[in-house]
Amino acid sequence: MLGAIIKHLIDSVHRYIHIFLATLMLLSSLIVAVGIPIVSEFTQVSNATSSSYFVAPTGSDSNPGTLGQPFRTINRCADVVKPGGTCFIRAGVYRETVRPALSGSAAAPITFAAYNNEAVTVSGADPVKGWVKFRGSIFQAKVALPVSIYQDSGFFANQLFIEGLMMPEARWPNSGINPLRPTLAGCCVFSQGGSAATVENDAIPNLSEGWSGATVWTNEWYVTRTGTITGGSNGRLTAQMTAPWDRGGYWFYLVGKLGLLDSEGEWFYDGASQTLYFWPPRGKALSSVEVKERNFAFDLTDRSYIILRNLKIFASTITTSDASEGVVIDGIRAKYISHHMTLPPLPTSEQAPNSDDALILASHAHDTGIQLRGVGHTLRNSIIEWSSGNGVLLEGRKHTVENNIITSSNYLVSYAAPVRINGTEHKITSNTISNTGRDAINIDWHTAGFDVSSIDIGYNDISQFGLLSTDLGAIYACCYINLQGGAIHHNWIHSADAFSPFWGTRGIYLDIETYNSKIHHNIVWNINGGKDSFYLAVGGPRGYHQIFNNTFLGPVSTDNSVEARNNIFAASSNIIASQQSNNLFSDTILRLNSDFTLQPNSPAINQGVTIPGITENSIGIPDIGAYEYGILPWKAGSNLNLRNSES
Repeated sequence: MLGAIIKHLIDSVHRYIHIFLATLMLLSSLIVAVGIPIVSEFTQVSNATSSSYFVAPTGSDSNPGTLGQPFRTINRCADVVKPGGTCFIRAGVYRETVRPALSGSAAAPITFAAYNNEAVTVSGADPVKGWVKFRGSIFQAKVALPVSIYQDSGFFANQLFIEGLMMPEARWPNSGINPLRPTLAGCCVFSQGGSAATVENDAIPNLSEGWSGATVWTNEWYVTRTGTITGGSNGRLTAQMTAPWDRGGYWFYLVGKLGLLDSEGEWFYDGASQTLYFWPPRGKALSSVEVKERNFAFDLTDRSYIILRNLKIFASTITTSDASEGVVIDGIRAKYISHHMTLPPLPTSEQAPNSDDALILASHAHDTGIQLRGVGHTLRNSIIEWSSGNGVLLEGRKHTVENNIITSSNYLVSYAAPVRINGTEHKITSNTISNTGRDAINIDWHTAGFDVSSIDIGYNDISQFGLLSTDLGAIYACCYINLQGGAIHHNWIHSADAFSPFWGTRGIYLDIETYNSKIHHNIVWNINGGKDSFYLAVGGPRGYHQIFNNTFLGPVSTDNSVEARNNIFAASSNIIASQQSNNLFSDTILRLNSDFTLQPNSPAINQGVTIPGITENSIGIPDIGAYEYGILPWKAGSNLNLRNSES
């Protein structure tokens, strides 16, 4: 009798379990049928394994790291998470440099992710408290910043924000908050032999504290320098520059003295007394002031197979090392990633063999931006905004930079760039790159050396480059660099105005005997101003350049190292090339639409030549130019939206 009762109870339990599971399956089917995504907190929790942990501002590092009892800091999670595990991070601001204790593996990476896509910010800045009135509208506070004035230790320089917006340091002449659109003084910084110089302008004010110790920034042609003011007053100062430059400089500004703090929004830091002075903009609360205190949000030096997903990075960046492999950075929003205010020469330890000694050109091009060193890293679906140097640095092999917006970088104007390339086999594709002091994509022999082979630069939308320099390119490579095995293809390059009337701006510029390039299906237009501006500038006595199926809407500069076929040279009556055929020049009515696709009666249709690996997508006989008539035109750039990503 007892056995029968037990069997009846077991059968009943089984029956109720089956009913529950059937109901759950029916509910799931109904949810899918009406299009409701089954991505929720339940999904996150159910995916959280025993190797997953949670972090929240309300947590404690003595907690076990569960959803109900989370850790307080990301670093506590980084200390305990194992390969295959995830640190799920709840909404909030985390003021720390995260350093994982372990690497993941290819099969079991370690992930740091925003929980349910909540707004998670890892910040290099800290709030400033204890403000008191100094004089007039200027306030002061005691705060210890890591660097006094500009010693450029690890590219760090002092930086102040209010409500998340970078404020300008007190300077002459006064300028706005956009360092890529500054107000500059003219005429001049004159070389006095070696690194000595004079800084001259009749409007330079006299400071009661004197000018000694201030910093000057100057540029002319393609060289930008900084220096330390050693004396002088009333329109003529003396300086020691960080590097000699016999041509001197024309444009300049001065910074780094309390006496220059004379307008709202400006600030000054006295390192000797650790006192910060600030004139807050009207209507802005001092309680929202922050200063930069850390360089890195994530330090992945010697760490591999780490995934960072859907995080915000503020006033700091991410670094890896030569020993790192397989890092994936996906869906981040990084703002004010690097900041420096002086241009010391590149350390000789970072110099590639056989480059020249003009190391000032590569100042801070080796240690700024999102730094991807090692092998096989990926940066994708991300927005990188505001850097004094690089947007992203690629060193090593096989990195991918895909579907990103990279904007507002290199406002100190060295050979840093939104994308700075060292090494081989990298892929830079489908990015929107804009607003940069010099080049948009840079390959520089000072750190890259001569072998930069198998680089794929394609489907990028590049604009507003060269804002503070000249003699540069949207895509620029120098010098003697071998580009064998790679391609520059399917890029839009456009909308750039030369900074100076004395020198030009270029679209694709392979400088000083850079060779073995393949350039195809690019469209270059609307590059204006300056002397000797070219939409394409290539050539040299070594190697070759293959120029196929491009549309150049302005003048080009080539030589006998070039093979050119199926191109539209809309502003050239002819070109120099060892081999050329099936090109259209300025004496032809091209009949292009406003988007540079071909009209039905264009003379470019069916007038090209078949080129293996280039014209496979043609309908019958290839057309001339970057677009094939009758085929949906290719698009360049990221599918992200900068404005819609602010939330």
